[in-house]
Amino acid sequence: MAPHCAAKPRHSSWSIAAGGDLLGDALVSNDSRTNNVWDIVRGADFGFFNMEGQIFSYENFTGYPASENGGDNNYGDIGGGPFYDPINAYRMAQNGFNLASHANNHAWDYGQAGFRATYEYLNDAGIAVAGNGDTLKKARQAVFQKHNTRRIALVAAAGTHTPESVAGSGGGSRKDRPRSGVGALRATAVTRVMSSEFEAIKKVAIAQGQEIPEGTTDITLYTGQIPMAWSYWRLSETPGLDWDINPDDYAGIVASVKEAKTSADATVFSLHAHESDSGVDDSYNPLPLAATVPASYTRNISHAVIDAGADIVLIHGPHHLRGIEIYKGRPIFYSLSSLTYSLGLHFRGVDLPIEWDDSIIALANFENGNLSRVALHPIVHSQLTNDTSDPQSQLPKLAPKLEAQRILKHLRKVSKPFGTKIKIDNNVGYIELGY
Repeated sequence: MAPHCAAKPRHSSWSIAAGGDLLGDALVSNDSRTNNVWDIVRGADFGFFNMEGQIFSYENFTGYPASENGGDNNYGDIGGGPFYDPINAYRMAQNGFNLASHANNHAWDYGQAGFRATYEYLNDAGIAVAGNGDTLKKARQAVFQKHNTRRIALVAAAGTHTPESVAGSGGGSRKDRPRSGVGALRATAVTRVMSSEFEAIKKVAIAQGQEIPEGTTDITLYTGQIPMAWSYWRLSETPGLDWDINPDDYAGIVASVKEAKTSADATVFSLHAHESDSGVDDSYNPLPLAATVPASYTRNISHAVIDAGADIVLIHGPHHLRGIEIYKGRPIFYSLSSLTYSLGLHFRGVDLPIEWDDSIIALANFENGNLSRVALHPIVHSQLTNDTSDPQSQLPKLAPKLEAQRILKHLRKVSKPFGTKIKIDNNVGYIELGY
């Protein structure tokens, strides 16, 4: 029985190997475990990764660090952030990657100059880059990559981003010029509280000078004129977080996917989104299970783009794996973790959870317009030696048996709430598609 699919691709057969964030140099390696990872990517029609940072030649770079760092956000201080020598773009292409997203929280760490240099180097290497542009329209629109007779569209957006990096459409009454940046999916965290707590919030708002009408269920507490410092509260019978999606961003992304679908054999949607549904910090050791639950807005947009015609959704940002969902016959990876990873398990005096060093290469095959197989290849980075002084430690390596079993069992656990079943065979996971 064929699955119910949101849309059928124009070409019957294609495959994609997807990794997560590039968070370390793509060094040349003699390690067969690393080269076996690249062989998996090269064996697919398309290879995807998230370009977490910038690519430029430091000696020749004429730009400067932005005031906002996508990791530290020490506003007003030097932004900085990860950057890589241009050779990395060409090595990634040699390793089989031909699709990349550059819509993320580090995309603007070196301002417009770093942003453009990254785009140009990746394109020169033959890697199509989505999620950024000189205008909001360009940042949202699809890029296309062709392999043999297959033409694939990639649309990318950033749920996690710095305010400075958001692309703008321009126009308006002053006919402003468009602003370059990333295609953002803005989602506001609103804290749900019960009636007694809401009454306390109401008193604070009144003390600020706000007039709160009877029957109000949403309150914003203002701390200055900068919205980043505001907090949002909602009356509810169940405490927790809501994630309110910006309707213009939502509609623009869905429209981009619909448009891309008309001129491609298949469409890939990429989203950079760190947030968990509860807002819990994922750097605690051991990793809280709540940190593996994606924010509700990521599930909302994932379902929406598949309804609009996307064939696969690739989410990245968290430095650990999250669950996998099969929605209308299309896979959603809620976090692919890191492709290369240089932080190790001890960073800035913090012992990080082992899951930060875990990842997968997801290999998805489509046949006759339907998803036919999803293979999950576990990878590790520095945990085998715990020696980050060795540059090779940041490279992905096919996980040995014990580590592979642990990673796949964790992935099976966090995928279970989505109704996804994973079979483990010879240290590789396979999603049971049920058709």
